[in-house]
Amino acid sequence: MLNAIKSILTLFAVAITFMASAQISVGLKGGVNFNNLHTTEALGELAPDFYNISENNFGLVTEYGITDHFALQTELNFIKKGFASKINLDNTEIFGLNLPLGARAETKFSYVEVPLLAKYSFGSKNFQAYLTAGPTFGYATSGRIHTKARVLVDFDLGSIKINLDDINYNRFEIGAAAGAGISYTTGFGKFFADARYLHGFTELYDFPLVEEKIKNKGFGVNVGFMVPLN
Repeated sequence: MLNAIKSILTLFAVAITFMASAQISVGLKGGVNFNNLHTTEALGELAPDFYNISENNFGLVTEYGITDHFALQTELNFIKKGFASKINLDNTEIFGLNLPLGARAETKFSYVEVPLLAKYSFGSKNFQAYLTAGPTFGYATSGRIHTKARVLVDFDLGSIKINLDDINYNRFEIGAAAGAGISYTTGFGKFFADARYLHGFTELYDFPLVEEKIKNKGFGVNVGFMVPLN
């Protein structure tokens, strides 16, 4: 027990020392995510086709600069994940024409997500490129299904709230992110833009009737601005 306490105090002291010496910058970011599901081939044969959905995201960014080229970056992001599916219905006659009638359902889950990223930068003092990678930790706060019918044009049919507890949806998600970007440093802060791939490792939901499970995946592009604190 005493050794465990000593280890915790040592790690705490190292963390305090690191925080005191690091070059800290904070900022805001926003962008667009393109989300879908990662499924197995067996599930793909049984379920309807899944399509990407696009949703805006925004978040807070904190960067801890360790050297001129290496930093740690933490974020608090508010994003939506999910997928779209299409259902083809019977043809409908309008104005004497047989027109295909279809429906599109978009299933969206709102997440609070915290990435912990290692960041390597290279380039000149003002203009740099960088690579990021690291784990992500998320929590699903809510879910909704938005439906649209299409006959020549789309008709919004409204949305339905999903009770995540009723469907045994795994609210906690562990995943990973990897990406690349560019930044430009000015006299008052740093502009940045990046693209990253997101992949969930957590099995979110037991798909009915088959022993298959689904996971989130996605691709996002972001822009933002950070200012140094010290």
